[in-house]
Formats: sequence, structure tokens, C-alpha cells
Amino acid sequence: MRIGIVSYWFNRGQATVGRYIRSAFDSLGHETFVLARPAPRKFDLPGVVDTTDVWDQPGVTAASDHNIPAREYVQWARDNSIEVAFFDQNYEFSNIRKLRRMGVRTIGRFVWESFAKKHVRPARRAFDVIYSLTGCERVRYHEMGIESPAVSWGCHPELMSFPVERTSTEDGPVRLYYPGGYLSRRKPTRAVLDAFTSVADPGIRLVLKAQSSRNQQDILAEAEERDSRIEVIRKDMPSSDFNRLVSSCHVMLAPSRWEGLGLHLYEAMAFGMPVITNNDPPMNECVHHGINGLLVGSKKAEHTASGLDARDVDPEELAEAIRRIRDPETLEQLGKGARTMAQGFSWERTVQGYQSLISF
Repeated sequence: MRIGIVSYWFNRGQATVGRYIRSAFDSLGHETFVLARPAPRKFDLPGVVDTTDVWDQPGVTAASDHNIPAREYVQWARDNSIEVAFFDQNYEFSNIRKLRRMGVRTIGRFVWESFAKKHVRPARRAFDVIYSLTGCERVRYHEMGIESPAVSWGCHPELMSFPVERTSTEDGPVRLYYPGGYLSRRKPTRAVLDAFTSVADPGIRLVLKAQSSRNQQDILAEAEERDSRIEVIRKDMPSSDFNRLVSSCHVMLAPSRWEGLGLHLYEAMAFGMPVITNNDPPMNECVHHGINGLLVGSKKAEHTASGLDARDVDPEELAEAIRRIRDPETLEQLGKGARTMAQGFSWERTVQGYQSLISF
């Protein structure tokens, strides 16, 4: 089958999902083609479509703009004889509907914090299938009247086979990795800094990785000045360097006010890293308290644009979890649990799930 994937195509979460989906269909013997959606103009790297590192792949067509014109969708589908097209967080419903009218089977997914009731009707008209990667988003779709087939996301072989090189805590500090990303409202960065700095332990470090720092210089500078145990990394890096950085840390410190999929949670499992996060979905779907991580409390705060509850993590509980995971036995036990959990979130199940989407 000839399968199209419409996605960002550079070092960001949605693009990584798209690249992994492509690899799933490639492994099944399908022919895949990518329509690369340039980054929006307000983005730090406006219009970017990467052609280096892991993004240097055949069969990638760069669209002319983030808002892809309908004619480009149609031309791409015709040029590549697309039979099925996959979309992630794409609200260009009228353009996608044109593909569906051409006979292309259209399959899409959205992050639940963005998809609102107003999107239900146009999405149904545009897509043959709206599927889910987390249990919580599937429940939310059901409440909106959408029956959404589930695909179990898993730990990609790229992660499972990565050679982890981690310093023993007997020889150095316990390194906690905070996936700051864009340092957006979704990330409780100040609460994380408050919790970490309240733990007076010279044997811990915090690695704060920011993907975008143009509008967040103040909080990054504050983090660096606030505590010498905090290391801030601003620059983007090749995929292998990024995986090397993450896997060199001992703990994934990843509370979130809300989360779409949370690729970092799967990275942590694959690398044998315990996770500290709040006891809210979808985080608690793959982080089980006392098994592969520690879950802390939160309280309801504001709402996202779609009406989803945002959750504020409890800084005191977060600090206590940091103290607890500092214990060598606890760290080792939860690390083993992470590796065991990764086996349950197998990539083979993910591949089977995507095959089922194009089979019924």
C-alpha cells in the first residue's frame, strides 16, 4: 500500500512521531511518502524542514507553507498515488476533505488539550478515522461522540537499541533530566526549580534542556544563577547526541500541567530511567508509582483552550520525591522497573496497531 504522512519534519515531537510511524509502515513493506509541513512563521525557526541527520530520507516533499494549500495536498497525493494519508494535529479540515473526496483514506490524531467540541463536526467530515494514542484522549473523544480506535504507543527500536552510558552514582552525582521543551505554559518550570533548589543535597544535579529559548531567556538565566547544580542546555543537537544526553541522566523529572503523548516518558522507559511526574493522565498510564517512577499530587488550575483541566504539581511533594529517589536502592529498583515496563510497551504492538488502522 502507498501511505502518505503529513507532518513537521525537523527535531520536534510531532515530527519524531511522524518519522516513527513511517518506520512502522516501512517495516511492514508498505511504500511511504512524507509531505513535510514547514514550521509556522512565528516559530523560532520559521519555515524549517530539515534534510540532515535522521531527517535525510527519500520520498519527502516540502510544502510551501505551514498552512498547506489545497492544491499541494492534491498534487502530492496524485504524484505519489497515495492510498492512505496520516495526519497529526492538523486542522486544515477543508483541504483534507478534498483528499477524502479523491478516494484517499484519511486518518488523523490530535492532542487532547487542543481538540475541542467545535472541531468535532469538521473533523468527522475530513477524516475516515480519528484514532487515539492514549487512553485519556480516547475517553475524551468518546464523550464528544467520536468512537476512536486505540493504538498503543511503544518504545521505538531506535531507543531500545541505543547504547546507554551512565555514570554510577557511587562515582558521581544523581542527574535529573527535565525536558523543558519550549518552556511553555504546559511546563511547570518554576515549580520544578522551587522543588529542586529546596533539596539541599550536593549529590544531585538538574539538567534543564530547552528546545526554544528566544522568549524564555529570563527563566533560563534565573535557573543558572539560582543554583550551581543546575545545567541549562539551550542548543538543538543531532538525534544521537540528544539520546546520549538523556540516557546519561539517572532520572526523568517530568511533571506536566497537561500532556499530549509525552515522548520523553517512552525515552525514559527505553533508557531504564525512573520518572518523577504528577499522578494525572496520560503520565500515569505509563508511569506506575513505585514500579518505574514516583507519582506526586497536583491540583486543578486553569483550563486549556479546549476546556481540559490544567494541573499544578505540588512542589513539596515533588521535592520529597527527589529526596526519595536519591536513595541508591530506590533508584536501582525503579530503574529495573523502567526496563521491565518498556517490554510491555513494545514497538511490535504499535506496528500492529497502525496496520489495523489501514486494514479495516
